[in-house]
Amino acid sequence: MHTPSVSQISSVELPSYKKPPVNEVICGMRFHTPAKLRIPHIGLLWNKFRMDYPRIQHAPPITSAKGELLIDQESGLPIQRVWFINKSDDQLIQFQFDRFYFNWRRKEGEYPRYPHVIEHFERVLNIVEIFFKEFDLGDITPIEYELSYINHISKGEGWETIDDLSRIFSDFVWEQRVGRFLPNPSGIVWKTEFPLQEKMGRLAVTLNQATRTEDKVPLFVLELKANGLDNSADKKAFRKWFDAAHEWIVRGFTDITTPEIHQIWEREK
Repeated sequence: MHTPSVSQISSVELPSYKKPPVNEVICGMRFHTPAKLRIPHIGLLWNKFRMDYPRIQHAPPITSAKGELLIDQESGLPIQRVWFINKSDDQLIQFQFDRFYFNWRRKEGEYPRYPHVIEHFERVLNIVEIFFKEFDLGDITPIEYELSYINHISKGEGWETIDDLSRIFSDFVWEQRVGRFLPNPSGIVWKTEFPLQEKMGRLAVTLNQATRTEDKVPLFVLELKANGLDNSADKKAFRKWFDAAHEWIVRGFTDITTPEIHQIWEREK
C-alpha cells in the first residue's frame, strides 16, 4: 500500500473554497487521566474560561474505542462530560477527565478557517496545562489527537435525489436504471479508512444521510476524522501532527468530491 510522504503532499498548494459546506470542526486530544483529578476541579477550570465561555452544559460521556465508560474509581459512577460555551454559541470547549476538545460550529457566521481553530485549541491546551500544574495534577500525557471536519451538504445544493450521488461523490454511486429490482435506498451509510503518512494515524471518511432539525431539509453528512499521535519526543510536535491531519482532510475532501460540486462551493484553487 502506497502512502504519500510529507514532501509529496506538501509541495502543492492546498485546495480552498469560498463556500465550503463545513458545519463543524473538532480539534482535541485524549490523555491519561490524572489520578488526583476530581469533579470540583471542573468548576475551577471553568473559571479560567468563563469570561469567553460563560455558559456551561452537561453532555453524555464519550466512551472508549471499546465502548467503555470512564468510571470514577471511588464512587463507581460514570464521569460526565461538560461543555463551556461562548455567547454566540458557535464555539465551545468540551472537557472530560480523559480528553478535551475545541469546537467551532456553524451558526450565523462563516467558517473562520483552520488557523483560527488550531490557535484556539493551542490556547485551550496551554490553559489546561497551567491549570494541571497549579493544582498539582501532573503533566498532560497525550494518548491520541483528533481533528474532525463535519460537512452538511443540503438538498438543493447540487443534488435532489439519491440518483445525484455521482454529482457529488467521485467514488460512491447509486444508479436507478431501468429494470432494476431494488428501489432507491432510504438511507446511505458509507465508511472507509486511510493510513496517514509516516504511521501518524488514520483518516476515517464517513457518509450518512440526515435531516436538518430546524427546517427538516435532507442532508448528506460527510465527516472526515483524523486520529493519531506524533511519536516525536518534542512536546510541541503536536502542531506538526494537526497540520498534517488538516492537509489530509482538505485534500481528501477534494479527492472524494467532484469538480461539478466544487463549482457550487466556489473552489478558489
